[in-house]
Amino acid sequence: MASTRSQKPSAKAGSPRRGAAATAIALLVALTPATAAAAAPTVVAGPSSIQQAVTGTASARAVTVKIRGHVDHPRSFTVARLRSLPQHTVHVRYETSHGPEKHTFTGPLLSEVLKPAKPRIDAGAKNAHLRLFVTATGSDGYRATVAWAELDAAFSGRKVLLAVAQDGSKLDKEGPRLVVPGDVKGGRYVSGVVRLYVGDPA
Repeated sequence: MASTRSQKPSAKAGSPRRGAAATAIALLVALTPATAAAAAPTVVAGPSSIQQAVTGTASARAVTVKIRGHVDHPRSFTVARLRSLPQHTVHVRYETSHGPEKHTFTGPLLSEVLKPAKPRIDAGAKNAHLRLFVTATGSDGYRATVAWAELDAAFSGRKVLLAVAQDGSKLDKEGPRLVVPGDVKGGRYVSGVVRLYVGDPA
């Protein structure tokens, strides 16, 4: 006659302890290298075209040209705003300490940039505007001066520009450049203009 022995109840597959262990194993299996790589943040090797466009726009807005001096309404222009004005293109050649240079510049006429500031001109004096001068200051402190008669295209026939592009490349980062066509030497081609001072020696 077979005897019956009492047996201890074995742990069932569905017990809480085994369930927790199974869940942990499932998580480890799920977290494969491919999954971890997918979850990791994407590293961009270089700036995208969109990032470059945003950076260029930010630079165009950051560089500011202040108009001060003998004016009724001091003004400030960003490169982006200068580009919104009517644009002119000139081809110039001038001598430098490194030899001759030839460039193509595009930008608004300096006279058009100054117009909103309303330079003070004595309407009762003969050719009063011919007394005025404009000094351009670069970001490095370099300065050069042009007489009003030179920048007035109707008087001199020159197209003195505050260029926002040189040889097809935008000057958003460097800042605008004073361009004085007809100068034999490039000493008045002030780079990175940040200030325009209108003066009257009278």
